[in-house]
Amino acid sequence: MTAVVVIVIPSAWCAVGGIQNPSLQCTAETVGGAIDWLVEAYPVLKPRVLAEPGRLVSWVNLYVGEHDVRALQGLDTVVPTNSEIVVLPALAGG
Repeated sequence: MTAVVVIVIPSAWCAVGGIQNPSLQCTAETVGGAIDWLVEAYPVLKPRVLAEPGRLVSWVNLYVGEHDVRALQGLDTVVPTNSEIVVLPALAGG
């Protein structure tokens, strides 16, 4: 079942993608479907999210609610309607 989802991207990505608002709305059945929509709508973001089709880059984490999708079913994680997917790049430092 297709759900309405909000994808929250880092504000720094807005400038790169010419995006006004870091909260983007789409319809998708899975996290992967939402990410496919994101990189199709904003191709400049693709290398920041996907290493190859169907595989996240290692430095980005995706959360549905409080859950890291890597601990769920990855990009195959089903998203309920009105879900929020947060894109969180890993931070380096010490």
